[in-house]
Amino acid sequence: MAEIRAIESLAPDRTVTTYQGVMVRDGGGLAVNVNGNVIPARWSDPLVVAEGDPVLVELSASRAGGAAAIVRCRLADKPRPGQGTVLTVPASSPTITVTGSDGAVYTATFVGSYSPVVGDRVILSWNAAVPSVVGKITTTAAAAPVAPPVAPPPTSSTGTTPYQASAGDTYWPAGGWGSWAGGQGRIYQGSYGGGPVYGAWFYAGSTAQLAGKTITGIRFTLGSRLPVGNNNQPATVHLYAHTSANKPGGDVTRVAGPFDVTVQPGQGLKEYALPLSFASALQGGGGIAITGDPYAGFNGPITQPESGLLNLDWSA
Repeated sequence: MAEIRAIESLAPDRTVTTYQGVMVRDGGGLAVNVNGNVIPARWSDPLVVAEGDPVLVELSASRAGGAAAIVRCRLADKPRPGQGTVLTVPASSPTITVTGSDGAVYTATFVGSYSPVVGDRVILSWNAAVPSVVGKITTTAAAAPVAPPVAPPPTSSTGTTPYQASAGDTYWPAGGWGSWAGGQGRIYQGSYGGGPVYGAWFYAGSTAQLAGKTITGIRFTLGSRLPVGNNNQPATVHLYAHTSANKPGGDVTRVAGPFDVTVQPGQGLKEYALPLSFASALQGGGGIAITGDPYAGFNGPITQPESGLLNLDWSA
């Protein structure tokens, strides 16, 4: 075997010389043959070699005598490829053939977790001169598609919206709003000694929220009847739609009605269906009014919050 190079160590009494050797059998193990001399050696760790492998051996000798050999590495004609492509997959075989990235064909073992398929690009790990396939080269999973935004639930095309009266009161021309019969938000119609009075419920314009929709039903709750006037007899109440969101300076402007309902003596809260002719005024932000004889009075929303409650059915 040819000497590769010789290096004088830093210690003046010792030299280190590097040779090419070959692995041989020596009894039950491996030894290294350097220039026809079989010598025991130590091994770089980790180092996997087999009989017949060419290796690089470092010999260290002292001028006073004594020598040591270290097998540094295997030698090859060219670098080993780290990747390859499966070429053949023989049936019932512990090995497959792989074309390395260097273009050479190798017989390779493979790990049990990998099922060889012709054409697979694979990773090679070297065990001495024998490659092993340790896995398939793959790519990361594609990014999950971005889910389209969830469409908002469809807007209901029909519905019912309740509107509680924000105020209720009686207008007496001689004294203004709240001046008749002690005020307190009670609502009267008709004449009783001091001239006619006019009652109304207001909604602060909230009913205008339904502008543009089709009103399909109007239900109005009248407050409990007060013990005034001829309260032991049924009374006809004349209901109107008016145009005011809140109490004006004078009487309200009534634009639809009258729609008459009969109220019994001592009657409590009661809901009435009103004509759709009231819808336009309500969608403009207006409210409900009563006027005309007979004289009768009712609790307003101060005493009964349900007094004046409007339920408006609509469609888009």
